[in-house]
Amino acid sequence: MKRTLFVASNRLGDAVLTTGVLHYLLETEPDIPITVICGEIPKSIFEAIPGVDRVISVKKRRFSLHWPEVAIALGPVFWHRIVDFRGSLLGFLPARHRHIWRGGQDDLHKVIANAQLIGHDRPLPSRISPTQEERDATRKWLGPAEAQEQILALAPTANFYQKQWHFENYLRLAKELTAKGGILEGARVAVFGAPGEEAQAMPVVEALPVDQVIDLVGKTTPMEAAAVLSQCTLFVGNDSGLMHTAVAVGIPTVALFGIGKPAVYGPWGEKSLCLKSTPPGTPITRPAETSDANQEEPLPFEYVLEEIDAFYRRISK
Repeated sequence: MKRTLFVASNRLGDAVLTTGVLHYLLETEPDIPITVICGEIPKSIFEAIPGVDRVISVKKRRFSLHWPEVAIALGPVFWHRIVDFRGSLLGFLPARHRHIWRGGQDDLHKVIANAQLIGHDRPLPSRISPTQEERDATRKWLGPAEAQEQILALAPTANFYQKQWHFENYLRLAKELTAKGGILEGARVAVFGAPGEEAQAMPVVEALPVDQVIDLVGKTTPMEAAAVLSQCTLFVGNDSGLMHTAVAVGIPTVALFGIGKPAVYGPWGEKSLCLKSTPPGTPITRPAETSDANQEEPLPFEYVLEEIDAFYRRISK
């Protein structure tokens, strides 16, 4: 029996960016089951994709000893195809076809580079499609479904503090966008954050009206977050795995970039907007010497507000 081995990232963002390739393989080789190797964090994303036969999560160990352990768990298989985005030892298991990541280019987006890895000449955008059952399960946070309900999704956290726009900016943004005359007038606000990111996210939750805010900080798996995001109207967040998740579920997405590589990791697609600090590559954190929200920052609040307003009005026509 033919089988495919798909080795994805430990990190949520990189893992989500490979879902386009995974869906392509499932659609073009539907009779070949796929085993996915990934980190514990993105595991729920891959488990929810129809057609994936098995998902094995990897916990990193010293001296890369986790790879021999995974190889033993896989057993003696001659793989039809190995797609290895980690460049790991698993890429050298016996296989008829192998595609091993050797490193990317700083001017080539991942959805293009990932597609090229398997010899595909068109971008394969990330894709996550929550089922109705998965969406219904999020009602424990969202409450009963309401017609035409608008939800602004905010992700004020990131895996590195220099990627984080100040939480006061996110709070001001929530108030401006949902105020009378705003592009999302009267909308509720869903605030996301992983366990351990409370210091950046909870000040936004705590400062918003109780009947407006949806507190999701530390409460969702990545797939549950995807199911919630699929029901949101607009996403605004830092360069993070959650930002890529928002793109993958197909909602309008605004990403705030400072350090990092927006040409490689920026949000992909016509419904996406990437706002960059000035000069490019400057951390988007507020200057340390002040807590004055009105001080000019590498990514000024008024600029972000105006760009989001224009972007949303444009795509909503």
